[in-house]
Formats: sequence, C-alpha cells, structure tokens
Amino acid sequence: MIIAKEKDKTIILIPSLEPDDRLLSYVRQLRDYGFTKLVIVDDGSGETYQHIFEELGNVGCVLLRHAQNQGKGEALKTGFRYIAQHYGETYNVVTADSDGQHAAEDVYRIAQEAKLHPNELLLGVRNFSEGDIPPKSLFGNRMTSYIFALLYGKKLSDTQTGLRAFGAGLLPFMLGVRGKRFEYELQMLISCIQSGISIHTVPIQVIYENGNAGTHFKAIQDSARVMGVLFSNFFRFISSSVASSVVDLGIAWFLIDFLRPMMGDQHYLRILLATVIARVISIVVNYVLNKYFVFRKEDSRGSLWRYLTLCGLIILLSSTGVYLFHTLFFVDEKVAKFVCDAILFLLSFQLQRRWVFAARRKQL
Repeated sequence: MIIAKEKDKTIILIPSLEPDDRLLSYVRQLRDYGFTKLVIVDDGSGETYQHIFEELGNVGCVLLRHAQNQGKGEALKTGFRYIAQHYGETYNVVTADSDGQHAAEDVYRIAQEAKLHPNELLLGVRNFSEGDIPPKSLFGNRMTSYIFALLYGKKLSDTQTGLRAFGAGLLPFMLGVRGKRFEYELQMLISCIQSGISIHTVPIQVIYENGNAGTHFKAIQDSARVMGVLFSNFFRFISSSVASSVVDLGIAWFLIDFLRPMMGDQHYLRILLATVIARVISIVVNYVLNKYFVFRKEDSRGSLWRYLTLCGLIILLSSTGVYLFHTLFFVDEKVAKFVCDAILFLLSFQLQRRWVFAARRKQL
C-alpha cells in the first residue's frame, strides 16, 4: 500500500460507456491500492446505467457526463479538461479502461513509473504471445504495430492499449491531439513521436474477459478511422510527392533525350545533369509542402539545409542507380529512373520524418 503523500499525486481517469458491475469492483480495487482521486466520464450511457454511476459518485469518484455518446477520444478530453482546471501540474494522470482489461496492480505500477518520467508518455503494453487472446484482437494489434513501426520508426507491441500515464504538464498537448473516438489513442502516439515526446513502455497482464465481449469497438467504422490516422502522414507525403514528381520525371525524361546529341557517349554525365536540373525545379515546392502540409513543422530550424542535403544524396543515388541499371542490365533509362525513384521515395519519407523534419524536444 502506498503512503498518503504519494497516492495524492495520481489521478485515475476512466472513460466509460454502458458499464456493468465490474466497474464498481474495479474502483474498489483501485482504492485498495491507495488511489483516492478517480474521475469517471459517462460517455452517453443512458438512464439504464445511471445507478452504477450514482454508486460510483457515492464512493467519492468525480462524475462527468456526456448527454450523448461522443466517443472515447472526446471522453478522455473531457476528463483532461477537468483535471487541468482542478489540479496542478505536480499531479500525474493515468487513463484506464472500464471493461476489466487493466488489473489494478498494473495501474499502480504504471503510476509509480509516471513519477519517474513525468514528461513522457507511459504505455501499459500487453504481451500478445501469451494468454487467451481473441483472434481479431491479436490480428488487429499485430498488424497495427507492424505498420506503425514501419511508418513512424517506433516499435510498440501494443499501440491500442488504454492504460497510459503522463504528467499533468502534458495535458495541454494531449488536448490538442486530433481525434474523437478510438483513433484518438493512436493519434496520441503519432503526435508524441512527431513532437519529440518520449514513449516509455511498462509490461502488463493480458486480460480478455468473455472474449472481449464488453468492447464498444466497431470493427468496420472504428478500424477505418484507425487506419486513416495510421496512414495520414504517408498519404499526405504521397500527395506532396506526386505533385513534384510529375514535374521532376517529365523534365528529366525530356532532358535525357534532349541532351543525347550534345553529350554523345557521356551517358552518366548526361543522366546526372538531367536529374539535377529536374530536381532543382521541383525542390522548392516539395520542401514547402512537406514542411507545412505533410510533417507540419513550421518551427523546424535548419530543416532547409537538411532537406537540401537529402536531395543531393537522393540525386546521386538516383543517377547512379539509373546508370547501373542501364549499363549493367540494359534497362531502358526512363524505366530505370522510374524504378529507382520509387525505391528512393520510401527512403526519403523515412529520412525526412526521422531527420529533416524531426522534432526537437521542447523543455516543459
């Protein structure tokens, strides 16, 4: 059991939709671990469930209500706003689900970790290689984790966990994260990575009661929202790149043929010159789009020089690749350029995200 001066520094936030008696039992368990500040958000459960919320109020929980269901993301934000208005920045916030998936002892463990890392986002992550996990939950988590690591460079075994913790000083940031429903929690992870906020993981138990029958996750609608958030940056990057690539490829293809009579057998120099001219023309537009539309880094100092350095590298790799494909494998130069640039496109996305427009952590 934790001592009084420690337990008062943690606020437990639980968004809830149509709970059963397990929530009452769960709150009692949390109180047994010394947590006294619990905020429960009723996300439009309706009259049928009000007796449960009233009982929670009678045992000292703060109750916040949505007249209609607004989604888990909005329920969390309602709780965040209340906490920001009524508590100081010396507190830590722990979010937990109301469907019995998070053991009280794991809540306690992540709350203790939050005291050591108040400026980080802590995740209670489950080991999906253990336990009796519903197949759709196992597949969904593994697929999302794989794509997340591929696009954002952070390997997280559990991107959908609702057990999270952070210092109250991060509340304004969390309130600014886009999303209203289940996609909000994934967007929180992406926003933290883009803003340079560290993500620290804490292993927790895997608990799925009755095959996760209590979940309110809608397989089609909510999965579509999650996938939309997951690929949002990449889709914007594609849009930006298509605009500049049309110009780049068009001019490069034209110059490859146009310069042939003037440069004779100097094939590498001809390809290099065509690539440089085409890339210079499209570079400004692409940089502006990536900075303000794709990665949204208006204050990224030094990004122009990093971007130009990357462009130089891509030009050399593209030119060399086209030359080698053409001379060694007798591939048409235009086709070779298309293939090389497609491969370098993926490399460019990762380097721009991780280096060119990478967040420089602000001091809180």
